[in-house]
Amino acid sequence: MASGAHPELACADRWAPAAAELLANLGFTLINSDRPAAPGGANLLVALRDRPTLRHFDPEVVFHWALVEGRGRVVQIDRTTPLRPEGRFAWGRIRIVDRLGEMNQWISFGGLVRVADVDASTRLVGFNSPAPILRWAGHSQGLDRLTAAVGAFFGRLMVPIDFEPGAEERIGRTDPLVLYAAFLQDALERRVPEVTEQFGDAESATWIRLEAKRLYTAVPAVWTAAAELRRDLGLARS
Repeated sequence: MASGAHPELACADRWAPAAAELLANLGFTLINSDRPAAPGGANLLVALRDRPTLRHFDPEVVFHWALVEGRGRVVQIDRTTPLRPEGRFAWGRIRIVDRLGEMNQWISFGGLVRVADVDASTRLVGFNSPAPILRWAGHSQGLDRLTAAVGAFFGRLMVPIDFEPGAEERIGRTDPLVLYAAFLQDALERRVPEVTEQFGDAESATWIRLEAKRLYTAVPAVWTAAAELRRDLGLARS
């Protein structure tokens, strides 16, 4: 995972040159995945090239979720897809696949997805989020510690989606930072005071507490909106 300040990756007119430099010898890279407050936010960058470089993972297609007419739908991006410079991607899984069918996957809270053709042979795809983008295993990466916890939280979101009209659209339109705050609230509510034991390590427990404190202090409106979302969806403990 690359880290450091990359504020240009959050800019519609500056992200592509910066991404091209970061992906010069890579098929993908993940930046500030667990440091979403870093300048530029969390970023997953993918290079779709006209031929494999054989230097790294060589993705040929990207899949992500998006809200379409109030429902979650899988969107595919490859080198033949009509160019759409910017759109929104929804919470859930992001997946890239190479010519051999091998894949790498991530889980995220949503954000902006940008696509740019930097030359005749390379299309770049950038996922930018104010919330973490977590590794969900794959061909050339491991599993982040909190991926299972986020996946379980997303599983709980499926209950109101399956039974409450309009819930899928409301969740899909929720700001990624609010959805992230809802996860943090859920994690603390379910695991305090046994948070260290439940997550299996003190580092993850500390990270959750620090991120919760950061959002509660820095963006109280987001924290309040997350609590309202959980209450309205029946996910908050009384």
